[in-house]
Amino acid sequence: MDIKDIMTVAPTTVGPETTIADAGRVMLDRHLSALPVIDRDGRLLGIVTDGDLLRRPELDTAPEIGWWRGFLTPETSARAFVRTRGRHVGEIMTESVVTVAETTRLVDAVAVMEERRIKQLPVVNDGLLVGLLSRRDILTALLDRLIVANDGAMTDEAIATMIRTAIARSNWAPRGTVTVRVVAGVASLGGTVFSEAERNALRVLAENTAGVKSVHDDLALIDPIAGVAYGLG
Repeated sequence: MDIKDIMTVAPTTVGPETTIADAGRVMLDRHLSALPVIDRDGRLLGIVTDGDLLRRPELDTAPEIGWWRGFLTPETSARAFVRTRGRHVGEIMTESVVTVAETTRLVDAVAVMEERRIKQLPVVNDGLLVGLLSRRDILTALLDRLIVANDGAMTDEAIATMIRTAIARSNWAPRGTVTVRVVAGVASLGGTVFSEAERNALRVLAENTAGVKSVHDDLALIDPIAGVAYGLG
């Protein structure tokens, strides 16, 4: 899956001259946590997030810039002063923005978001902003795929075969000790497992099989040392 399939197209944006009051109001009204900042031609200049508004003198949360720091590192201190006290988006936004192309694979984009610990990824094409990928977009895509389609044409035996095949292909599953039966879309797992981890994984495997409405766990947990069953699902 490419991110162009799930990204927000034509996201809400602001210009560098937008006041932080107006930007904050837009975030609240539209339930957004970030706003890409673009110029008049649509080129990405930076991004402003709700996190950029946390350290403010109006909230008594802005860091103090001690005289010794201002004396030793005046340029750095001046930048910190503007970033925490600026009145316009262009003064507080993050300019070095991590971006991706619309043809980037979703798996690669998610890896970037995890590695950089960011919640939004601007999507650009030749410097022009064409979309925004957020965690909300990814969650929406996930929920779309978790919705079970109407699988009325699939027989119980076909569903059972799919579960058995998935078990056989799994390198962790106790293949020879698990039985599968499906009636009216309800999958019943029987036989024996050797750990709670195996039991849970088998249940999840069955739940993720197309056509399964629910899973009945009838597995016996075997103590691998004693060789006896000491619990049923």
